[in-house]
Amino acid sequence: MPELPEVETVANELRRSLLKSKIEYIDALWSKSFENNCDIELKDQVINSIDRRGKYLILKLSLSNLVIHLRMTGQLLYFENETATDFDDYIRVIIKLYDGLLLFRDVRKFGRIYHVQNVEKFLSHVGPDALDEKVDLSFFQKQLSTSSMNIKAFLLSQRFISGMGNIYTDEALFASRINPSKAANKLTKKRAENLFLNMRTILKASIRNMGSTISDYRDPAGNRGTNQYYFNVYGREGLPCKICNTNIKKIKFAGRGTHYCPKCQRI
Repeated sequence: MPELPEVETVANELRRSLLKSKIEYIDALWSKSFENNCDIELKDQVINSIDRRGKYLILKLSLSNLVIHLRMTGQLLYFENETATDFDDYIRVIIKLYDGLLLFRDVRKFGRIYHVQNVEKFLSHVGPDALDEKVDLSFFQKQLSTSSMNIKAFLLSQRFISGMGNIYTDEALFASRINPSKAANKLTKKRAENLFLNMRTILKASIRNMGSTISDYRDPAGNRGTNQYYFNVYGREGLPCKICNTNIKKIKFAGRGTHYCPKCQRI
C-alpha cells in the first residue's frame, strides 16, 4: 500500500501538471471507486492546490475537494492533451481536464476518490501528518504517553499520527533498535526521541528516492520508486542484518507481516 512518501511523490508530480487545470467531467467506470458526497457540480472547477494528509491526497478545487486514497493498488496516471495510451481493464475513474487526462487505475478496486466539501470533517478520524510542523518531539512523546498499544500498532493506527504504514514502521523501529511489541507508553524519553528522529529521516529520504515500489506503486508518469533498494529489514526475511549479521525475521504482528532483527531489536 502506498504510504506517506509514495503519496507525497504523487502529489509533487501532480503539482507540476494539474495546478490551475479545469475539470471537464469525471467518469466512474467502476462506480464504487468514486463516491460523490457533495452536491456541488464538478464541471469547470479549477484545481487550485494539491495537498496531502497521511496517505490521503487532497485536490482542492474552486468550490469543493477531491480526496483520494490509493489503498493497495491505486495509481494516478497523468496524460497531457489526452495522449493516454494506458486504457486497460483496470482504469476505474477518468478525470477529464480541458488540457489533459488523469486516470485512476486500481487492480484490486480498494482505492477511492471522494468528492467532499469539508475536508477537515471528512478526515476527522485521521491524525496529524507525520511530517507536519506541529508534530514535534513534544507532541510525539505526548501521543506515545497516552497509549498502551504496542509501538507497531500505534504507528500503524493513523489516529495518533498519520502516514506511517508497514514499510516505514518496520524501518523506523529497526533504526531505533525498538522491538515492535514494546508498549508505546513504556518507551523512555531517549528512545522516543530516537524513534521520532529516525521516523522523519526515513520518510524524507524515501521522498527523495521517489518512494518505494514493491509491486504496484508508480508515480503519475508511470515511473517506479527507488527507495526499496535501501531497506534494512523490510522484505529481507532470512537475510543477514546489516548491523549484526543475525538473520532478519518476519512474524505476524499487529495484524501485519513484521520484519525485524531479533538481536538488534530485543527490547
